[in-house]
Amino acid sequence: MPRFILALTVTLVSLSSIQAAVPLSKVQPFLQKHCNECHGAKKQENNKRFDSLSTKLSDIPTIQGWQEILDQLNSGNMPPEDQPPPEANELTRVINILTAQLKEAYAQHRSTGSQTVARRLNRFELRNTIRDLLYINDPELRVGNVSKLVDNNGNGRVENTSSDPFRSFPKDEIEGGFDNIGDRLVMSDFLLQLMLDAAEESLALATEMSSPPDLSPRRFSGHINKRGTGDLELYSRELHPDFDVLYRAATLSSDQLGGGVGTSLRYQITIEVSGHNQKHPWVELMPHDQDEPFLLGIRLFKSRTRNDHIPLTQIKLPGDGKIHTFTFETWIDKQWLPQLTWDNGPSPRSARTDLIMQKYLAQHYRKAPDAKEFPKKEEYNTARDAWAREMAVTLIQNYKGPSVHVHSLTLKPLMDQWPPKSHTALYGMDPDKSVNMEALLLNFAERAFRRPVTPDEVAPYVALVQAQLDPLQSPSPKTIEDLTYKSYQGSWSKLPDFSTLTPTRQGTLDSGLLDLRPAKIDEHFGMVFEGKITAPQAGTYQFKMASDDGSRLTINGNAVIEHDGLHGASTKNGQISLTAGAHPIRVEYFAYGKPNSLQAFWSGPGFDSEPLAVAKSNPQKPNNIDPNALRRMAAIRAGYTAILCSPDFLYLREKPGQLNNYELASRLSYFLWSSMPDATLRELAKTGQLTNKSVLLRQVDRMLDDPKAAAFTRHF
Repeated sequence: MPRFILALTVTLVSLSSIQAAVPLSKVQPFLQKHCNECHGAKKQENNKRFDSLSTKLSDIPTIQGWQEILDQLNSGNMPPEDQPPPEANELTRVINILTAQLKEAYAQHRSTGSQTVARRLNRFELRNTIRDLLYINDPELRVGNVSKLVDNNGNGRVENTSSDPFRSFPKDEIEGGFDNIGDRLVMSDFLLQLMLDAAEESLALATEMSSPPDLSPRRFSGHINKRGTGDLELYSRELHPDFDVLYRAATLSSDQLGGGVGTSLRYQITIEVSGHNQKHPWVELMPHDQDEPFLLGIRLFKSRTRNDHIPLTQIKLPGDGKIHTFTFETWIDKQWLPQLTWDNGPSPRSARTDLIMQKYLAQHYRKAPDAKEFPKKEEYNTARDAWAREMAVTLIQNYKGPSVHVHSLTLKPLMDQWPPKSHTALYGMDPDKSVNMEALLLNFAERAFRRPVTPDEVAPYVALVQAQLDPLQSPSPKTIEDLTYKSYQGSWSKLPDFSTLTPTRQGTLDSGLLDLRPAKIDEHFGMVFEGKITAPQAGTYQFKMASDDGSRLTINGNAVIEHDGLHGASTKNGQISLTAGAHPIRVEYFAYGKPNSLQAFWSGPGFDSEPLAVAKSNPQKPNNIDPNALRRMAAIRAGYTAILCSPDFLYLREKPGQLNNYELASRLSYFLWSSMPDATLRELAKTGQLTNKSVLLRQVDRMLDDPKAAAFTRHF
C-alpha cells in the first residue's frame, strides 16, 4: 500500500491537468465595451481605473485590480443597470478567463520558484520526531494514536487524559489538503510556550529514575479476572475452576494488573486459549459464519480510564477444542495492561441467558420473579438473584453454543539494558559519575538538528547547563516548613470559600509533605494546607500539581496553579519568581468522589522535581542516586530543553541550490516517516552516499518496509 500511494502521488504531481489559460488581452475588448466608460482615462468612479491595468499578473496591485473586476462580474453589479448587459455566453467566457488567469497568478505568487523554504515542523512531525529523538516508547506517541477527551467523573465535563506531550497543541492550518505548508506553519509566543512545556514533559518521559525492575515472568491462570464480566462468565467459574470462559463478545484482563503492568518495558505476551463449538445448532440467536475461526483481539488498555485502548493484533483461533498457544512481543507502558477480546463472538444483546433458555432449553426455563409478589424489595432482590443463578448454571450445564476458554496469560519482561536507552542517551550510563556534558549536548544537538554541529554551536547550551550547576553546593531545598492542615466535609463541584467553613479535623504535618490521609475520609471532603517554602536563591521556580478533583496553589498570596473543578488526576504547571528566603505557601483541595489524589513537585535553580506531597504508591525519587547527580541531570535537561526550542530543531532548513546529503536525508524521512532521519540515513549522509541513486532507491524500499511508514499512509 505505501508503494502504491507513493507511485500515485508521483504520477499526479508529474501530470499537468490544466491547459494554458487564455491571455487577459482577450478580455480587454469586453472592458472597453462595458466598463471603461466609467472606469477609464476620462472617468474613474470610486477611484477605479481598468483601462490601464497590465495584462501581466506579476504584482499584487495588478492581481487585486483584476480580482475586483471578477468579483463585480460574479456578483452581477457590473455593468450597471442603466447600461446594456453583455450576452450571457460572452459574460461566462470572460469570467472563466479571469478565474483561470487569477488562479494561476495566485499559485505563482505563492510559489517559491522550486526552492523549498524553511518551514516549521507541524504537530504530527514534532510528535514523531520527539518520540524517535528521545527513544520514547509511550503508547500515546505511536503512529495513528490520537489524544482523547475523556469524561472520567461521568459529569459531562471532559478532559484530555493523554500523556502525549503535544496534546495541547492546536491543529495546524490546512491548505489544499496539506498541513505542512510553510507559510501556514507560523510560530508565536503561545506556540513557543507550548513547545517549552512539551519539551520538558518529553524529557521527563525519557528519564527513568526507578530501580531495575523484577524480570520474573508473571503467569495468570485459573480465573484471570476474579470478578467476571457477565452472568454466564461469573457462574461458569463454579463448574470450570481451571480456566475462564467467554460465551459472548467481551474483554478479559487480569484484575491483578488493574493499575497497569507497573514497569515500562518490552514484554513477551503468551496466551493459551481454546475455541469450542465453532459449528453449533444455536445459529439463530448466535449468528456466525461457522466456516470461519474465532477472532481474538489483543489490545493495550490504559488503566483507570473508561475505554482508552490501542489495538495490537488479531489472531484466528480454530474452534476445535484444542489448546493453542500464541506469543508476541510489544512495548507496554507502566500504566497500561494487555486485554483479550472476542471480536466476532455472539452479541450480548441477542445471546442473553433468558432468551437462549426460552428458545433452546424451554423445558428448563421458568419466568423471572414478579416484583409485585414480594412485599419487601430485599425479598424480591434475593429471589431475582436466585433465579438468575439458576438459569445461568442450567444454561452452562447444557450449553451447545460457541465459547472461548482462556487457560493462561503470561507476561515476560524483556530488557536489553537498565536504565533504558531513552535515559542513557541523555545522561550516560552511570548517573552518579560526572559525565562529559559537552559531548552529550553535542551528540544530542546533531541528532536534533539533523546535521553536523560544531562545538561553537553548542557552547551557549553548555554555558546554560553550567549556570544551572553553579549552585551545586547549595543545600537541597527543604519540604514545606511549619506545615498545617484543616479538613472539611461537604460536596462541591468547585473549591468553596474555606474561610466560611468549620474544619472537622486540623493539625500539623511533621513530614513537610501534603497528605490527604489525616482527613480520615475518602470522598466529599476538602483540605487546606499552609506553611512556608524556602527558596535557596533568587530565581524562577516551577511547580507541578496533579489533583483529583480541584486544587489551587498560592505563594505569597499569588495563585501559581489554578486547577479547580471536577476532573481526573491531570497535571497543571505554573511558575513564579521568588527572592531567596522563606515564602508562605497555601494549597486548597477538594474531592467529590473516588478515586482522589493530590501530588505536587517543585523545581528551581540547581534542583528538580522535589516532592511537596506524599508518594501515592512509589517514592518520587530514588534514594540510591546522589543528590548532586540529580542536580546534574536537571541541569543538562535545561540544555536539552533549550535545544528542542531552537529554530534549528523546530524548522526544516535547506540552503539554496542542490540538496546536500543531510538535507536529502531529512526531506526523505519527513516525506515517508513524518519524522527525523534514523541512524542508517544519518550514516549514509555522513559518508556522502545518499546522493547515489542506487543507494537512495534502496533506502526508499527500506523505509517503506519500516512500521514508521504508516505515518505516510495514515497522514497523507
